[in-house]
Order: sequence, then structure tokens, then C-alpha cells
Amino acid sequence: MHRRTTRVNYEVRAAGRKSKDTKRGTAIAQFDIGDYVLYAGVWQHTRSKLRVKWCGPAQVTATVSNWIFDVKNMVAGQRREAHASRLKFYADESLHVSEDLLLHVAHNSEGHVVDHLVKARYNPSAKRHEIQVHWRGLNSIEDSWEPAQTLLKDVPVAVKTFVRQHHKDAAVKALKKALRIK
Repeated sequence: MHRRTTRVNYEVRAAGRKSKDTKRGTAIAQFDIGDYVLYAGVWQHTRSKLRVKWCGPAQVTATVSNWIFDVKNMVAGQRREAHASRLKFYADESLHVSEDLLLHVAHNSEGHVVDHLVKARYNPSAKRHEIQVHWRGLNSIEDSWEPAQTLLKDVPVAVKTFVRQHHKDAAVKALKKALRIK
């Protein structure tokens, strides 16, 4: 009985592999140094669920192995390794990446990088505490008021440092109490 089960399992797996090999579009793309890509940023949505968000643009800077590439985020300047299955082409290397394009992508994507937190306030119309954020690579005229609760989830160290540094400010005291920051 066990031999038969082992044999059947082997045959089923072999048939699955053969089926996958014959499907069109199942090959992993190969990337060259200099290619512009988007990479999958994985983050935890709930305790048991993960979400993927396409981040970038990034440029392939090195090949670690046949399937692993070193990529540099063109907006944030961060480097990371990424598996080929977590990359997709953004444009070919003839794309002219200007400073204006990078600032546009930084401003219009969800991947803003916090430079520093400016001040706090309570917004009575929205009924929430907000923190003014200065974004990396943007002018101070483009600073924005963001929900403090969201910032605490996204950049907890920056928010807690801001609260410690501005502990005498009345708006910061109220924010600290509302968000239960210790």
C-alpha cells in the first residue's frame, strides 16, 4: 500500500512539473544590469496575511546569482536584493531618468520617505491628531499633514522620537495621550 501511494504521488508531481514546463509565459524573466524594474515590497497586513506592493522605479545594479539581483531604488537610494520572481520590467535602459522624473515619482507614489516630522495639531473637522511631515527630496512647501495614527504604524521610531523631543508642546502632549505613546 505504501509503495503504491509513493509511486502515485511521484507520478502526480511529475505530471504537474511537466504541465508547468509546457505552459507559455511561465519562465522567469532575465534582467540585465541597467534595466529599470519594479520590485515587490512585502508587508504584513494582518497576523496571518501578507500583502505585496510594487515599489520603484529601481535599477538593476548587480547580479548575485541567476535568479537574484541587486537593485537600487531610484527615489530613496536604498539597495536591496530581489528574486527574479519579485521583479517586473519598468522600462528599458534607454529611459532618461531625470531629477524631475524622480521627484514626480516620489511625490505621486505611495513610497514617500519621511525626512523629519515638523509639528503636531488636532484637526477638529477630521476628529484626529495629525503631524506635519517634511518629505525627503521635496521642498518644505510640499510638507503635508498626515494622520498621526498612520504615521505611528508606518514610522514608529520617528513619531516616538518626535514626541520625546517636543514633549512640552501642548499638541504633542495631547497626541501622546491619544495614541498611548509611552
